[in-house]
Amino acid sequence: MAKTQQRHASRLPARTGADVHLADAFDHPGCPLCRERARAESAFLEAILAESVNDVPFREALDAARGFCAAHSRAILDADRRRAGSLGAAILLRATLVARLRELEALHAAGGWARNRRAGEASRPPACPVCRRVADADETVVDGLVRLSEQPAWADAVAEAPFCLEHLVDLTDRRSPPAWWRPIEARQLARLRDLADRLDRFAHASAHDRRHLQTPDQVASVDEAADVLAGAAGGPREAVSPADARAVLVTGVYGAGKSTVTAELVDRLDAAGEPVAGIDLDWLGWYGAPVAWDEHDDPRLTLRNLSSLRDTYLAAGVRTFVLAGTVRSIAVVDRLRATLRMPLDVVRLDVDAEEVRRRLGGDALGSRAEDLEVALHDLSSSPPDLEAIGVDGMRPPGDVATAILDRLGWELAAAAGSDPG
Repeated sequence: MAKTQQRHASRLPARTGADVHLADAFDHPGCPLCRERARAESAFLEAILAESVNDVPFREALDAARGFCAAHSRAILDADRRRAGSLGAAILLRATLVARLRELEALHAAGGWARNRRAGEASRPPACPVCRRVADADETVVDGLVRLSEQPAWADAVAEAPFCLEHLVDLTDRRSPPAWWRPIEARQLARLRDLADRLDRFAHASAHDRRHLQTPDQVASVDEAADVLAGAAGGPREAVSPADARAVLVTGVYGAGKSTVTAELVDRLDAAGEPVAGIDLDWLGWYGAPVAWDEHDDPRLTLRNLSSLRDTYLAAGVRTFVLAGTVRSIAVVDRLRATLRMPLDVVRLDVDAEEVRRRLGGDALGSRAEDLEVALHDLSSSPPDLEAIGVDGMRPPGDVATAILDRLGWELAAAAGSDPG
């Protein structure tokens, strides 16, 4: 049977900031070292954009390295767009392009054996500074994890963790491993043998007359094997750290158009190539059960459900979360931020009573009549202080979405949207 991570960051002893980050990586799905690698990469890209775009020594080193590799050329642009725009990336990408262009011009001008030599020089991968920094960070984290695994809590977490093959090889690449490492290594090998066995049983049960014999464990083995073999190179399955994600809450009274505007925002972000998820908080907290609290004022289950969705979407590579829901206190906003563990902006859709009556009054659902009554009461009361960005919600959804993107300064998404009418 497949083993799952059962240790959590709160149970792992951590003495340094690096230990805390590593412990947090064990608290999420997937290979913890791939997650830590992604965090280190993101931090270095952010540092480059914040401090080194016009730094002479860095630019000289970048020229000597012949720029960024293919993956980090895209990553530096994505990181810059998540920050503010694309100016920093444009400057650095131009430097990379100019360095490679010089090689192509030399190749174009050469002939005979010199042309072959120039072609070889131009085809060499750049000595990408991000790759070098990430490799150094990887080595440090791997060595630190082996040392931490001397402690029983860490030993159990490391033995159970779903490491990718690349990082498992890195962990075992020691001429004289410490005594406490051997049992951990043996449990990891048993995990891979079990996975190979489940893949074999899945294949055996895939025949038409045996498909009913397949178990969920066997079906899951295919994705697990891809994760083991691909690791961080698996692309969309690479997990995102909450610190590298962002969120916006679209709030307002019932009938303000929160869900419609959220759908418009998600469509635009998706069309612009941004990994995005839309979440309706009202649906997450819609249930009937004999609980001792009011879910509207104390959204315990809503936040628990949101926490699960956050981890699932981050593991899939989502970087932008668009939430819709009626929120009535700054305390609930603070709890949302604590649950998401990422920057959260709040946007309030402003509508008047007549518009709410028009939107909800003709709805056949009985619950919408109740929503109308609550919305009218909320409109007649003083609006809660949510430290929100107010946006006119009386306009068409496309125009409202454009206004929100403009107020947030999300240039990538705004570029994909239509101009306001």
